[in-house]
Amino acid sequence: MTFKANDLLTEQIAQYLGTQIIQGDMKPGERIQELRIAAELEVSRGSVREALLILQRRHLVDIFPRRGAVVASISARDVRDFFDLWFLLLDRVVQNLAACWQNDDLARFIELMAQLEEDNRRDELQAFYEHGIEFLSALYRHADNRYLTDTLNDMLPLTQRCLYAILRAGKSQMNSTYHFLESLLKTLIARDTSRLKQMVAVFGQDYSQLAQTSAEALEGKG
Repeated sequence: MTFKANDLLTEQIAQYLGTQIIQGDMKPGERIQELRIAAELEVSRGSVREALLILQRRHLVDIFPRRGAVVASISARDVRDFFDLWFLLLDRVVQNLAACWQNDDLARFIELMAQLEEDNRRDELQAFYEHGIEFLSALYRHADNRYLTDTLNDMLPLTQRCLYAILRAGKSQMNSTYHFLESLLKTLIARDTSRLKQMVAVFGQDYSQLAQTSAEALEGKG
């Protein structure tokens, strides 16, 4: 891996390891070997330790005395609790965007939906996942509340992990995610805040159930 000189080294290491955890290359419960990672990335062990502390705050890693760091497991209960909160916050964001969007505020969402449609048609999971996360990140910029934005961004790594597990579970999950985002965008354009609230609530319940079903893979059982 080539690191960018203008980025913080520990953040780059955290992003590198975080991607491996999110995409399942590092399994739940797997012990993280600091020396091996330091040698592999040609960085100090101290930098790896700092990166692991970042990942602990992002709920991707658990750190235990005398045992060290392991990839965090997520139970079905954890997933349910996470999605309960996440969809409450998401509702706040889309309500604000529907009420306040102007001019070209929705242009990037329209572009991303075209890309998501193509990814879904071609059954390209990785591209669909990446464009989906970009769609969410674009939504977060319209929260109009810096504390809400910070909270959603702090939750993003766990969101990514859950979303990736859901999408890997089968083509139907990709289809349902695409159709929700498509309907969400149409309703945003129409500024139909009542319909948005209903949509987010219903999809939130369904998606939470999908995530709980997929949680077996995040507990290290799949």
